[in-house]
Amino acid sequence: MKTILRSLIIAMTFAAVLLSSGCEEKTAATNPASESNGELHGGTKLLEAADLVGYDGKRLRKSVDRITEGNEKHNQELEKMAGSAPDQ
Repeated sequence: MKTILRSLIIAMTFAAVLLSSGCEEKTAATNPASESNGELHGGTKLLEAADLVGYDGKRLRKSVDRITEGNEKHNQELEKMAGSAPDQ
């Protein structure tokens, strides 16, 4: 009886996870309106919740945003260099 109950609970949990994964909000990449509001990295806003476990969420978010912006600049520079390189 306990095994059946445990299996049922696990199956219901798994089903709930699968169903909820299809109900996610749109990210900043698919929602260009968020960029016009000055928020380039909508996914990092969740990092502010790190305050709940003892981290400085705002500083963590700023750090990740700075790293992401640097990565984007680097990728743009690489694309420019690849576009201006002579074909061999």
